[in-house]
Amino acid sequence: MTDFMQTIYVILWGVLALLTFAFGIKQKAPYAFIMSACFVFMAVWYALDAYSGIYMFAGTFGIVYKVVLGIFLVLIVGAYILSRRRGNRK
Repeated sequence: MTDFMQTIYVILWGVLALLTFAFGIKQKAPYAFIMSACFVFMAVWYALDAYSGIYMFAGTFGIVYKVVLGIFLVLIVGAYILSRRRGNRK
């Protein structure tokens, strides 16, 4: 991947993190804060891959990346389901 595209990915994840954080504040949605943390993780991971010279998506780092994203997915889905159930009770 070219340096330009790697920079675009880092910016993309950073902007998504800011947008979901703002959405979480505005809508008071707890799952949005977890998504924002996930996007911050993605931005840092892509930045390390792009600028440190370490291959962050290969080998052990690739496995760690997939496990952390899986954990974020479970947390986001769980928080979303809980927030929907609380909304239906009101």
